[in-house]
Amino acid sequence: MRKIILLCLILCLGTIAFAQQITVTGKVTDQDGGPIPNATVIETVNPKNGAFTNNNGTFSIKINSKQVTVSMIGYVPQTIAIGNNHNINVKLEENNSQMNEVVVVGYGKQKKINSSGAISTISGKELRQSPAASLQNSLAGRLPGLFQQQTSGQPGKDAANIYIRGISSFAGNANRPLVIVDDVEYQYDQLNQLDPNEVESLSILKDAATTAIYGIKGANGVIVITTRRGKEGPAVITFRTEAGLQMPTVLRKSLDSYQSLQLLKEQAINAGQDPNVAYPGLVSDEALEHFRTGDDPFRYPNVNWYDEVMKKSALQQRNNIDINGGTSTLRYFISAGSIFQNGILKEMSRKENFDNNYYLKRYNIRSNVDLDVNKNLSLKLDLSTRFSEINEPNLPDPMAGGALPFWRRISSGLLGPWVYPVRNADGSYGGVKAGSLNPVGALEYGGYKRSYSNDLNVNLSADHKLNFLTEGLSVKGVIAYTNKSGFARELTRGRFPVYSLVPGSDVLDPVYPELLRIEPLVRTSSYSVPFRRVNFQGIVNYNRQFGDHSVYGLVLSNRTGDIEGSNAPANFQGYAGRVGYNFKSRYLVEFNAGYNGSDRFKSKNRYGFFPAISGGWNISEEPFFKNHIKVINYLKIRASHGTVGSDEVEGNRYLYEEVYTVANDGYYFGESPTGQPKVTPGTLANLDVRWEKERKTNIGIDMKLFNSKLEITADYFDHMRYDILTKRETVPAYSGLTLPPVNLGKVSNKGFELEVNHRNAVNDHFMYFIRANASFARNKILFRDEPDGVAPNLKKTGRPVGQLFGYISQGFYYDEADIANSPKVLGKTVKPGDLKYEDVNGDGIIDGNDITAIGKPEVPELTYGFSAGFTYKDFDFSFLLQGASRSSVSSNTLLQIGNVNGIPAAIHLKRWTPENRDNAEYPRLGGVSFDASTFWLRPADYLRLKNVELGYHLPKHFTQRLKLKDIRFYANGLNLLTFNKLKIYDVDPESKRGSVEAYQNYPQMKIINFGLQVTF
Repeated sequence: MRKIILLCLILCLGTIAFAQQITVTGKVTDQDGGPIPNATVIETVNPKNGAFTNNNGTFSIKINSKQVTVSMIGYVPQTIAIGNNHNINVKLEENNSQMNEVVVVGYGKQKKINSSGAISTISGKELRQSPAASLQNSLAGRLPGLFQQQTSGQPGKDAANIYIRGISSFAGNANRPLVIVDDVEYQYDQLNQLDPNEVESLSILKDAATTAIYGIKGANGVIVITTRRGKEGPAVITFRTEAGLQMPTVLRKSLDSYQSLQLLKEQAINAGQDPNVAYPGLVSDEALEHFRTGDDPFRYPNVNWYDEVMKKSALQQRNNIDINGGTSTLRYFISAGSIFQNGILKEMSRKENFDNNYYLKRYNIRSNVDLDVNKNLSLKLDLSTRFSEINEPNLPDPMAGGALPFWRRISSGLLGPWVYPVRNADGSYGGVKAGSLNPVGALEYGGYKRSYSNDLNVNLSADHKLNFLTEGLSVKGVIAYTNKSGFARELTRGRFPVYSLVPGSDVLDPVYPELLRIEPLVRTSSYSVPFRRVNFQGIVNYNRQFGDHSVYGLVLSNRTGDIEGSNAPANFQGYAGRVGYNFKSRYLVEFNAGYNGSDRFKSKNRYGFFPAISGGWNISEEPFFKNHIKVINYLKIRASHGTVGSDEVEGNRYLYEEVYTVANDGYYFGESPTGQPKVTPGTLANLDVRWEKERKTNIGIDMKLFNSKLEITADYFDHMRYDILTKRETVPAYSGLTLPPVNLGKVSNKGFELEVNHRNAVNDHFMYFIRANASFARNKILFRDEPDGVAPNLKKTGRPVGQLFGYISQGFYYDEADIANSPKVLGKTVKPGDLKYEDVNGDGIIDGNDITAIGKPEVPELTYGFSAGFTYKDFDFSFLLQGASRSSVSSNTLLQIGNVNGIPAAIHLKRWTPENRDNAEYPRLGGVSFDASTFWLRPADYLRLKNVELGYHLPKHFTQRLKLKDIRFYANGLNLLTFNKLKIYDVDPESKRGSVEAYQNYPQMKIINFGLQVTF
């Protein structure tokens, strides 16, 4: 009987256990919604009970408890509580732990734990949060060590200047970084044409350990872009569409006609001129009263030309579609994108049936295909092409200055609000004989300049494993081809009728009496110089683990040939190598070197050797550290030292060849007065010209704390650029020689970088992040050939590159007694209200010898960024603050009035007058105070709300009904707020600051953008 009862109990318990067993199904995806095949799903309390996801990322598992754990190499494991819903969707985040994180290096990748170089990386996903039309302008504030300065917002011509770790050379474009896309060199301007949707990641290589492999091209740092590639699994189609509005960040403001002419009258009187001669018919008491009341707007106009030609906003549209998928042997990524960026001008030429507004149209197509032929051989074929169309107004050219771009015309001081009306009373266009162009008429009757460019890139590579020879050995071959071409069309009109009122009557006088009608449009076209580049690479790789010892190496042969139009081909050839060793990922050492040359130099100086050595110590892998210090999960100290080069040569490519000049005004021979051509020596040859070189030293530390939730990276760098090409200044002019640049200059550049990242998942629904970075780079010219006898205060040696020079202001001359008791100003008659300068050299005279270094350089020494964001259920939000500090602007050329540069503004109302001498903020009008000085110096520091994005994913149950993977709505913005001390000058802090181009460049834009992303 007992046995029967016991058997019944066992059967009952088994029945209960069986009743509690449940089947859990679900899908495992990455952060982008893509399936993760081969992920492991286990019952948390019974790890032996497990399953794997299939190619679609789905799984099914029977469990007896209420928890499963999902894991995959390279991702953070998740433990999921099973409630009433037995079908779950698991989104795994990439594992940022030191053991799995990979960084891009020259011609390869490394685990970050084994890397001893200075590298910063940003994902393409983060770049796509910015609505900027240019990839370059999406980088600001995101990476330590990178500073970008955008000087114009013109559609298609808004590319930024990029500096990596500041400036190390004073020679022309010698600070431009090298651009590498999928291990192939791109031209610098091609970076601006890349579609962010194609980018997987973007890294900057900053020290010798990472750049020496590029030899004579690595001195300015390297931007390495990896494009997106296909992933194994069913095809995933993503469509993204955006539409936004562009608005100027700042526009120049001027006073009205009445206030402006009062100031111009005062200026003429102060300058000893008759104001009625300087401004006839405009500044008499009667005329000024008409301007004040506005009772006769045709004879006494008050025109805001910006309002007349500009819209409040302009449209920007972007569309992208990409397909990603494949099998275990064939994978593909195909992307197509377009962007249309309209200009800010009003459409006035529609009656002529063409568009002469500013605009950009660009189309990008990319196809990346990976084929695994067998277990040893893999092939890659990458095709990308871009078509762009850039348009801008082409002005009629009636008078002087016709070659000026449209935006400079409407910003000119010749076009004040008082000059003439937009239209006269009879509807004809207003104008004056002085020659300024009526902008409204110019837009209605003028033509356009339209440039088209095509860009094709083809990369074919084959990678073959040679494990049958020795494990870890492989060879790779690359053939890359680039072709750039383009052409331009211009539609030009000579002139159109404009009329001005005859003084004292209502008669309209034609400005061009001989012009009886609108002149016809003339169409012309031209072709740009084609560019072709062919690159060949042969690479041998070795990577093998011997127990606790890891050895890796690379040998590279690289040859590039460029052909631009009918120019002689430019050739580059080089060899590079890398060898590294680590023990238990604890002790790291690596040697990189490049041996390469360029035909820009004479044969004896054509090649150079550029070595670098680096090492690291992963302290956190030491047993004494790992077993006792739990707060710090990862701690590495690294250092590098080496030499790299720069082959950027300004001007004549072949400086080692002498230049001769041919002219027709030669000698006359014989009885016939027929002149013969003559040949005269031009620039002398420099037989010893060679590349610039830079010694780079870097010390860095990487840390992760609190279960890798807090990450800190810090670097100190010391760069020494030498053999900088510069012209000799100590050779006297009477020698009659035109001297070539020689390798003489030397610049020191030192600084530090700091990056802090914090990321935390509070629970299954809420995750947040905080990031901050800062970079400081200060350079100093150690040697620059300067004329003998130059006073110490005038020398550029010992100063930063781009140092501003000027007088030291001591305020205004208070009265005549103050002038009499002050040093004499040479060549100028000063009066009370003019600026008073310090006698720097103490000789009792104010002249050019009293000019000295003032302020900070124009390129900021300190740059920084701060971003933060969160995801909560289906919502996500992020923002980016970006700023720069320790730079200066000299505003003396910006604020002059009464000439081609200046229109009276609010600052001029605070001028010095006898009644306002104690509170003046501006010198007396008509004075002699516009030399560069500390008075005009302003800090160019700024802080921008660079980027904001808010997104929402529709709930999964809704998208599943539509048989879609994901639908996301989002809004983002660019340059939404700017804080700086230049607002009084109406200058954007990134513009060409101290130059009049700060006013006359197309304005910078802020963008408010709305988008939709659908994943099928």
